[in-house]
Amino acid sequence: MRKPSSILLPAILGNILEYYDFTVYSVFSSVISRAFFPEGSQQKHILWTLIIFTIGVLARPIGGIFFGFIGDRYGRRLALTMAMSGMTLSTLLMGCMPTYEDMGIYAPALLLGLRLLQGLSISGESVGTAIYILEHYRHVKPGFTAGLVNASNLVGTLLASLVGILAEQYPIAFAWRLAFLLGGLMGLAGFFLRLKIVETPVFKQLMEQKKTLKDPFRVVVRTAWKAMFVTFCVGSMASSIVYLVKSYTNVYYHTVLKLDNTIALSYLFYVSFISMLSMPLFGRLADRIGPFKTIVRASIALCLLILPTLVYMTHFISIVHQIIGLTVLGMLSGVMGGVAYFFVLSLFKPEQKFSGASFSYNLGIALFGGSTPPISHWLITQTKLQFAPAFYIMLLAVLFLLSLYLMRSTVNSLMKNATS
Repeated sequence: MRKPSSILLPAILGNILEYYDFTVYSVFSSVISRAFFPEGSQQKHILWTLIIFTIGVLARPIGGIFFGFIGDRYGRRLALTMAMSGMTLSTLLMGCMPTYEDMGIYAPALLLGLRLLQGLSISGESVGTAIYILEHYRHVKPGFTAGLVNASNLVGTLLASLVGILAEQYPIAFAWRLAFLLGGLMGLAGFFLRLKIVETPVFKQLMEQKKTLKDPFRVVVRTAWKAMFVTFCVGSMASSIVYLVKSYTNVYYHTVLKLDNTIALSYLFYVSFISMLSMPLFGRLADRIGPFKTIVRASIALCLLILPTLVYMTHFISIVHQIIGLTVLGMLSGVMGGVAYFFVLSLFKPEQKFSGASFSYNLGIALFGGSTPPISHWLITQTKLQFAPAFYIMLLAVLFLLSLYLMRSTVNSLMKNATS
């Protein structure tokens, strides 16, 4: 019998390292924009950099199909190990790649290709890690456990922002390259950690009972499309606020409010820290009152609070006021992220869980969550309102609540059938 730490730590640490690799791009977005998009205004530099960030995210549903097939057909362990290897390779190459000055237009094209590989790799990570850990800890506070998995994503963001702060305080040439290379080396460590993990007892039971699916994606589309649609909606809503926090905070402070980049990264660190702490706590709340009630209440709170919070933050620039606003923003992100995995994974049967959840959740991220940074930036530039991102989040929250209301009986039925 494996000790709990030998199961939890390699999975969580691998998740942390992989999300560091994925997030460090946005932390150094202002530097990357000058290195790969030297022509035009600074706002265009940032917008193109954020667009490439989003294009990388758009690869996630494709990766969700691929890693869903691996995870449901050959095992959760293999899917997680392959995801780590792809992220490590792409991050190492990003640390070595030539800039626009060296290759011209081919440099941003290469950057795009590597971001696509990162997007494909990350698609098998977060939902896959949640499945892996929950299938080992089936009866141990699943909401808290799933919230802990999502919180580990934010630890990677914290590490990336800390590296960014150190690079600002101790400037050296090509600091962004060193950040990527550091991520690649840590990814290698994560890869070897993943080699030591064991398969989940749930998947072993599926293998013994010969219940694994030869074509899981086709089966899940045919038999569980309603669960996939709900998961898509959850992925869209939860990732929109999470990506606003972890992928746009520093860009907003540095390029919109014109604050020093060290201060911007410090604010990113703080709001990510609050979000990270909130996720397992609100996941524990979902254990008590249920994931459906928790996510409905979280969405109502997000719809009501996001606009006044961002208005407050844009009108009162002092550190104290920003800390108050970022605390609320971090908690709103934490409550949505904390319950999301627990909720969506309770909709699918074990033999179709990886394919159904991975594709659908990543599709929501690709179409809505990952597009939050460039859409937020575009809304600000077009409306001249620094709190304009709130309108996008509110729109998604209203549509999400309407979808849940119309499908409330379907959701309850799916949750009962998945556990029967």
